[in-house]
Amino acid sequence: MAEAIVKAAARPRLRAADRKREILDAAAEVFAAKGYERASMAEIAAKVGVVESAVYRHFATKRDLLFATMRAFYAPTIERNRRQLTGIHGTRNRLRFLIGEHLRAFAEQPGICRLIIQEVRPYQDYRDSVVHELNRETTALALGVIEEAMARGEFRSDLPATLVRDVIYGGIEHVMWRALSGDVSADVVRLADELTDLVIRGVAVQSEPANAGDDHVEGRLARLEAEFHAVRAQLGRPDQATEATGPESGRRQKRGKQG
Repeated sequence: MAEAIVKAAARPRLRAADRKREILDAAAEVFAAKGYERASMAEIAAKVGVVESAVYRHFATKRDLLFATMRAFYAPTIERNRRQLTGIHGTRNRLRFLIGEHLRAFAEQPGICRLIIQEVRPYQDYRDSVVHELNRETTALALGVIEEAMARGEFRSDLPATLVRDVIYGGIEHVMWRALSGDVSADVVRLADELTDLVIRGVAVQSEPANAGDDHVEGRLARLEAEFHAVRAQLGRPDQATEATGPESGRRQKRGKQG
């Protein structure tokens, strides 16, 4: 304790905003490494090089510091993604960008992402917290792209846009969970391409609906059969000559000539 006080006394005095930034950076490192429950304000203060009371001058509780740390993590990413998205055209390209950026956040900040999933969301105050609001802002970018695609007739309108959004972000968390646990490394580029293609193929409006009824299938078969008979008639071949093809029919024809 005495050593920490000596170090704190030796630190130059900073403006309040700069000191607060230092505390947030230190808190992000400690929370990411230890999780919320195991982290202490004293450890965060020591990392900054100030006494613990200096941290409490900026943040009344550890929970307040956690939420401020999450805001510092989310807000720049949301603003950057919103700004860059305006220069990206085409539904697939826009979704691919957002999916790739979210995957990259998991890959580059696994400790923070693990903290959010394991220790921030389960708390009863999550729904009323700034973290919940920031998460909604993050996913709202993709939701807007989906709704615009539905309005233009590119995506199926019989699906809730919010469901498509949840599939995207739920899918990202699912495929990245092993990476967060340190079991495997993730190929972010490949995963972004695959997940984007999966979503597009699942919700894009098809020229011939995949769920067409029996009448549609029978109609296609009837047209194919009619075309087949028309071609056969033009060739002047009787039905018997076209019933069998391949090696076995060739052998039968040879035997007929020999007889």
